[in-house]
Amino acid sequence: MLVPAFQLHLNEKIQRAQATIGRFDGKVPALACATVGGKVFLHQPHQQAGGPDNQIAYLNINKQISAVVSGRLLSSKDVLLVGTSANLQAYDVELNRDLFYKDVQDGVNAALVGPYASFDQQLAIVGGNCSIQGYSADGSEVFWTVTGDNVAALAFCDVDQDGRNELLVGSDDFDVRIFAGEDVVAEVPEADTFVALAAVVGPRFGYALVNGTIGLYDRLDRVWRVKSKHSVCAIASYDLDGDGLPELISGWSNGRMEVRRADTGEVVYRDHLSCPVAAILRADYRNDGLEQVVVCGVEGEVRGYLPLDLEAAGPGAASEADFSEQQALLAELAQRKQELAYELASYANSRAQAKEAPPERGSVIPPDTRVDSYIAVNREAGTCDLVLRTSNEQAVIRGVVVFGEQIFEQESLFVYPRNPDMQLAVPLKPLKDVAVVLMIKVLVGGRTASLFHVFELEIELPKFSLYAAVEKGAFAEPESNVQFSVSERIPRLCAWLESRFNLKAPPAGRADTLEAYFLCLRDKAPLLVRATPVEGRVQVTLATDSMDMAGELVGDLAAYLGLGDLASTAHFPGAMRAFKEVLDQVDAHNVTRLRMNADMADASNALKSLIIRAEDARILGAMGPMRKYYRQLADMNRDLIVEHDKRATNHAALLEALREVNQMIQRAARLRVGGPKGRVVALCRAAIKANNMAALFKIIRDGDGPV
Repeated sequence: MLVPAFQLHLNEKIQRAQATIGRFDGKVPALACATVGGKVFLHQPHQQAGGPDNQIAYLNINKQISAVVSGRLLSSKDVLLVGTSANLQAYDVELNRDLFYKDVQDGVNAALVGPYASFDQQLAIVGGNCSIQGYSADGSEVFWTVTGDNVAALAFCDVDQDGRNELLVGSDDFDVRIFAGEDVVAEVPEADTFVALAAVVGPRFGYALVNGTIGLYDRLDRVWRVKSKHSVCAIASYDLDGDGLPELISGWSNGRMEVRRADTGEVVYRDHLSCPVAAILRADYRNDGLEQVVVCGVEGEVRGYLPLDLEAAGPGAASEADFSEQQALLAELAQRKQELAYELASYANSRAQAKEAPPERGSVIPPDTRVDSYIAVNREAGTCDLVLRTSNEQAVIRGVVVFGEQIFEQESLFVYPRNPDMQLAVPLKPLKDVAVVLMIKVLVGGRTASLFHVFELEIELPKFSLYAAVEKGAFAEPESNVQFSVSERIPRLCAWLESRFNLKAPPAGRADTLEAYFLCLRDKAPLLVRATPVEGRVQVTLATDSMDMAGELVGDLAAYLGLGDLASTAHFPGAMRAFKEVLDQVDAHNVTRLRMNADMADASNALKSLIIRAEDARILGAMGPMRKYYRQLADMNRDLIVEHDKRATNHAALLEALREVNQMIQRAARLRVGGPKGRVVALCRAAIKANNMAALFKIIRDGDGPV
């Protein structure tokens, strides 16, 4: 158990993930937290004037707060940043004034402050409705890009160890994307929406998901993960055990705080708050030169923890730590001994039953029994089936447990056949196109046996396994396609198809041309892959009506071929017609918003005038005019409430339309790789700012255009 170095009770609610510690005067730390009623409170324990009663101050935002962070945007002190669904406010606490106030149409779901990429100043990075923006200290937008879905979590981490921070972006489409500048350099799929991300040490970073999962990645490789029935609320990293390596610290909805080793995920410390954890911060909150881990609870409980310093604690603490480690190792060995003893007893029991029972009823299967597995496309059911088969008739499959991320709703599936046989087909229907290694446990035994043998298997599910190969002429060629040329041989493209699609035979045309036809079992959408040699290069055409599918194919092929840059020409007339309608909706919603804002301003001025008249009449004792003015005020108040509801509805529709605009830019960018991809994002942003729709459509189609 951890013993806190200090403990406070602030008697104020703290919203989850909306707390920060900063030196807002450049000298002493203060805690800023979002609380109920659209307010931010500041706990200033080192405030000299006024004594303890003056340690908490309030900042009225009067809007639903979505993010509270702090950072050294100014060289001399920290700045408090408060994000809402439509604004970002940078507040100078010491001078009690706004550093800047920006309208952010895509909203602020997450924010952080720090050095990023090659920018020579600290930036305020905000993630919103499928977009990411960066602001300098004067409020200038110096960075903008798009991502696949609404941003849920942000973090800085030097993943490639080049001395510059990359930006980790966790979004609602279950992917964490690694940005270097405005370019996505890598994507890692996960099983649920992200709650938080945190850099740990070097290229390692931790993550937390809505389903109660926390884990750690080393670059793009997952080191470990654990899952709990409780919801994870916050994560952070800090070296609490004093071994020189930071641990991953997690806070949970039941008030539990856990400290796990970064290399194994083993719990080394834990503590319990009396309420759910709201945030985990790192700061020298006591201002004594020692950094602490500060854990905030949603009911206003605050605890600070100091790292274990073995040298300062003396030899007794070191020996106690060694003894605890030995005790833990002995407990682990005792647990393993118990497991092996139980397994040995099960084998002995199985052999005894086999000797007593007739051969046809025995539970011991032939020693040469094996279980074979393969993936088969089931066009009738619209699934790809995991087919398992035993090697002899005496052994039948009594049950199967399959583990696979993003395949099942709960990451695993148990199949128990009513009539056990040598062969069993497990239907799979992945929600997304992602390569997954399936971990399989097959229960094999006699037809009437009560004890089973467990075979453990692994099989890789190809990324595009839900696409069935069909003959030429099975469907009309899609009118939409993306085209590009590569300096590769056609057999290499055939090898890519074989590794990514579930093909029983290699695609035809290895020598000069390649044509492969597929039908997506998820939505019956056709796909054509064609490659022909043109002037020493290979012209590749991916014909599909889905821009998302085309983007997945382009990115996967480029990664397989090791291409750093890839330009393409996109022809998606149906998607562009729908995109034009979305742009028209954005224009209509903006016009409506401006008109409603003007009407609201006029109504507010009239309201102020009526209040003054009514109060004048009350002071003069004119009850008749006063009642008339207050009736008018009541009527106008009802009208304002109705107008507010209309504005809220229009704003929600505008946000949805802007989300589709950002997603279209993301789809257009994913049809390219490397430099062409970054140029598409920048040029699309410039065309939208200039309201040049013709240029925007040309950029999406050709990949470049006027700025």
